Amino acid sequence: MIVRRVVGWLDERLGTNAGARYLLAKIYPDHWAFYLGEFALYFFLTLVATGIWLTFAFDPAPANAYGSALELANRAHPIGYVIRQVHHWAAICFVAAIVVHLGRIFFTGAFRKPRELNWMIGMTMLALASFTGFTGYSLPNDSLSGTGLRIADSVALSIPFVGRWAASVLNGDDAFPGALLISHLYVLHVYYLPVTIGALLALHLGLVIYQKHTQFARAPRVVVGRRFWPDYALRTLAVFGATLAVLALLATFVEINPIESYGPYKPWIVTNGAVPDWYTAFLEGALRLGPPTEITLFGHPIPPVFWPGLVLPTVTFLFLLVWPFVEQRLTRDTAWHDVLDAPTQLPLRVGVGTALIFDGVLLTLAAADDQTSAALHLRLETLVWVYRVLLIVGPLVAGFLAAHIAAEMRARIHESAVYPSDATTIVRNAQGGFDEEEPQPA
Repeated sequence: MIVRRVVGWLDERLGTNAGARYLLAKIYPDHWAFYLGEFALYFFLTLVATGIWLTFAFDPAPANAYGSALELANRAHPIGYVIRQVHHWAAICFVAAIVVHLGRIFFTGAFRKPRELNWMIGMTMLALASFTGFTGYSLPNDSLSGTGLRIADSVALSIPFVGRWAASVLNGDDAFPGALLISHLYVLHVYYLPVTIGALLALHLGLVIYQKHTQFARAPRVVVGRRFWPDYALRTLAVFGATLAVLALLATFVEINPIESYGPYKPWIVTNGAVPDWYTAFLEGALRLGPPTEITLFGHPIPPVFWPGLVLPTVTFLFLLVWPFVEQRLTRDTAWHDVLDAPTQLPLRVGVGTALIFDGVLLTLAAADDQTSAALHLRLETLVWVYRVLLIVGPLVAGFLAAHIAAEMRARIHESAVYPSDATTIVRNAQGGFDEEEPQPA
């Protein structure tokens, strides 16, 4: 009775019932691949909830950051360590969910007209989520995160003309680590970046509702799926519960980022075998493979770290950001698309995606080239040159093979649709021989 009166009161003044009926009756796709985006949403909600709790326990002052992070495991915060572990695991899984979700969108062509803007929003969220994860990873000011910040500071300093100014703004002065470095990272991590991601996420979901979902179906005007209430709502609640359960299990049984083992950051100490979280590992690998070549531009030296540390990720990001328009130009396809492609429908897209994945995996492996060299008893210089050659040759070979296989599969699918299969079925008869079985009507 109370709920009905409240709903009636709101509808009388705001006309909310029509919108609620539309949203509750909306059809959502039933294919499992569409839950990948929901995983990203639920990881983000978990990050916000656990992050709010951690703000009350963490002291961002540079002198107190490491100690306050250690205090989370003490009696003062009985569940603090678990909350921190859940937060860190949710950050890692959040970026992973975005990557997999964008991969599904890329290979099925869900970014095509009229959804180019939503693809660009998703790519921007991936970049912001990775940067947010890096800032949070750096807040405890331990030896491992301090080493990563030192590398990031070097990349910032390598920017022509404005590098020293950019580094000094983040540090609070000219020296690294600056007195305001951790405080600035804290403000970015807690306020600006999450609010920006939340706004982009709201815009992303609003566009999905406005432009409707794409779907795996052959008839563009036939909507396949389930109503939001009650079918889809109950399913998505189950997905949310499963997400929280997996994060709780990971936080309980798989420790991540044990800062007590690293100790506080000291500029003259570098943690042995230091590797970053997976979503920034490709940058570490690029820095390790980059050639040690310095050039001078208008009297300003450009250090070697500028090209692999800033140019490579920026060019890759911009290429993926405008890919919908590049593909549209190459294929001359300007039609609206509400029905998804099979991944093999466009071999060019499969080849480009495979090449990018190959380089991403290779650069991630290169981030641990010293450990790989020690484990396999290889000379580090030899391994570095193997990675450098594969970085150029590997994506060309992998992309060509993937595109060729996709084209062959597309041709076979087309052939099977045009020419019915001439395969027959035989059954054993009572005399011990074989008879041909007549095809049964569908």
